Amino acid sequence: MSTPTSEVGNVVNYGKVSIYRFVIEMLTWVVPALLMLAGIFAGLHMFLAGEEAFGTSDLVPWGLLIAGYVLLAVTCSGLCMVSSLGHVLGLKKLDVLGQRAVLLAITVLVSGFAVLAVELGHPLRMIYVMISPNFASGIWWMGTIYGIYLVALIIELAAWQLGRYKLGQTMAIVTLALAIAATSNLGSVFGLVNARPFWAGAYYPVYVLLTAVMSGIATLVILSWFLQRNDKGYQGDRYRSAIALLTKALGIFVVLTGVMTFWKITASLYGGVPATQLAALTLVNGSLAVPFWLFEVGAGMIFPLAAIVFSKSQRINYSLAAAVSTIVGVIFMRYDMVVAGQKVSTDALSGESAVSLAGYLPSSGEVLVLIGAIGFIISVYRISERFLKLDH
Repeated sequence: MSTPTSEVGNVVNYGKVSIYRFVIEMLTWVVPALLMLAGIFAGLHMFLAGEEAFGTSDLVPWGLLIAGYVLLAVTCSGLCMVSSLGHVLGLKKLDVLGQRAVLLAITVLVSGFAVLAVELGHPLRMIYVMISPNFASGIWWMGTIYGIYLVALIIELAAWQLGRYKLGQTMAIVTLALAIAATSNLGSVFGLVNARPFWAGAYYPVYVLLTAVMSGIATLVILSWFLQRNDKGYQGDRYRSAIALLTKALGIFVVLTGVMTFWKITASLYGGVPATQLAALTLVNGSLAVPFWLFEVGAGMIFPLAAIVFSKSQRINYSLAAAVSTIVGVIFMRYDMVVAGQKVSTDALSGESAVSLAGYLPSSGEVLVLIGAIGFIISVYRISERFLKLDH
């Protein structure tokens, strides 16, 4: 009589597991949707309230939303560059992510444009910028190239979906070139601002390009981890092979980013330019020290590298931890980059002895808009995956 009882118990347990999985599945749909709605309402409020809803000021005109736009735009570029390199270099292990990477890149870039529209205060201003060209403006080139890039991504995805593989491969090369151009140009928007010595120079175009690939790789590791959980067969093995390759690449780019960050801070501290030194000090031991050391360096570089080395790129749960930690670090990396360059007041730039550092704290609306953008990305990607055939 004990055996039937045991079997009944097992049936009940399986039923509980099914309910648990159903609840988790629903949460993965409901939570991102709620985050997206919160972001939409916050964005509408900021449109109506104007500058009062922002934490920015005349001294710090660029805040969290600019950092968020940079984060999303360059992550889109990184996704595309990794995906396109898989086609261009013949890396077959990345083929399984090809269309999904393009779809995710489109979704991320659209959310980036939405965040930028909120920061500008009016969506039509983005259209006006594109139809009133100023060829001497890096911002105009950034918006124009990213606009063309979005169209190219859509064409590439449509080509793969329609079975036009030759066109898809051609567009992969086109989008790779546009991704490099758009990302390096975005970095030049900071590098060409001579009024902000901490930004000025050739560092940021290269730095943004490098970290774009890093964030793209980390995002694809996270995506592959979730996909392999739902497929224990051949396709799941392909995702796991992609994770192993991407994890090794992630380790390389984390090291390169760490080296660049070290020399940027070192050159700023000892380069003899007071304004640049002061900006670097806000990161080293000033108001931005916690986000810099704990999140940008700790979460974004030290922890991912330790997890990758410890796992030897074979334990995918360690790869997931490294990728998630990298993304957290990149978020603060963008924030530190944008805010640190504006911290030094105009007093320091004019050479006056009394120097003050500008203050900035993101408003709740800015935070909600960025969170809503993440909810939008997850929601739209999951809906699109239901209707598109992404495995051929």
